[in-house]
This record gives sequence, structure tokens and C-alpha cells, in this order.
Amino acid sequence: MPQREEPLVPGKHYHIFNRGINSEIIFRTDRNYHFFLRRMKELLTLEITHIYAYVLMPTHYHMLVNINSNDFSTAMGRLSNSYTKAYNRDCKRTGPLFEGRFKSKLVASDEHILGLSRYMHLNPVVAHLVKKPDSWSFSNSKELINNKEGNASESNIILSFFENVNPRIGYKNFVEDGLNYQSKQFDHLLFD
Repeated sequence: MPQREEPLVPGKHYHIFNRGINSEIIFRTDRNYHFFLRRMKELLTLEITHIYAYVLMPTHYHMLVNINSNDFSTAMGRLSNSYTKAYNRDCKRTGPLFEGRFKSKLVASDEHILGLSRYMHLNPVVAHLVKKPDSWSFSNSKELINNKEGNASESNIILSFFENVNPRIGYKNFVEDGLNYQSKQFDHLLFD
């Protein structure tokens, strides 16, 4: 596989994302979501990356990560291959599931970290899958807002931005305010 135009650098924050080929559904059942999350936790260990925010949607996924190792791309490839094989077996299909390798965008500021985490956690609300971000089981929103144990995230960096108030309430208000916040300032961090 060809090298990335911009290599992933340990110590930096990235928006990692991918979607199904032709925007097809990649998570059909709760079992699919849970398998992906379990493999994500097994493969994307703290030695490899810190996952600050994530959301799995029916046709795509997003992660906000801080990369700790040059092995990150290898681990993501293993996650994608493992999930594709399980999904194909489960759905009696063959061939690729994702639009190629995962995509990445450098997240260079605290403002981008916060805006991207809010975007991710609002994704299920905007898609009319749930009414509140912390109602979606396949993100770490519930973990951040309600102090529920999550699947695979290191959320302290997100909550650290809200130290003048109760961090969980501060983050919850910040995310919910995003429903009224009409801005394109984070579009460059999203899908191309």
C-alpha cells in the first residue's frame, strides 16, 4: 500500500475516520458495533494511541486520537481487516467494506479538539438516531457526560477544558449548545 502523503506523527492529535464503500452501511446490528468496539479496545492500546472521542455511525466512524507509536497505522489496518472479515462472514458478503484505508486530519489546536469532539458526539442526534448525544451507545459521549465506563477512550483531555465548572456538566452544555451553533469552522476536519 502506498505511503501517506502526510505521515502520522507520534505525539500529535488526529481526526481518524472512514466510511463504507459507496457510503453503504457498515454497522447493521448491535453485534457489529460491539465487535468493532471490542477490537478497537484490543488493538488500539494505550501504547499505540489515546482515544479522546469516538463515534460509530451506521455508515462511518470517527475517532479523535493522540498517536503514541509509529505502529498506529498497522493497528488500524488490523482493526479494519478484522472487522471486514467478521462483517463479511456475518452478512454473507465478500470484498472490501471501507473506502480504502482510514483517513486522517491533523488536529492542531485545543479549539479543534473541542469542536471535533462536539461534532462527533452530535452526529447521532443530527442523523435523528437519538434525541440526546449521551443516548447513543456507540460513542464515548455517555462516558464523558455521565461518568459511565466506556469502551476505549481516554477522555481526560476533553474534560480538562472545563475545569472552572463541573467538567461533565460543562461538556454536556458545550455539546448541546452545538445544536444551535451554525458554523463551518470545523468543516476542514471532516470528510473530504
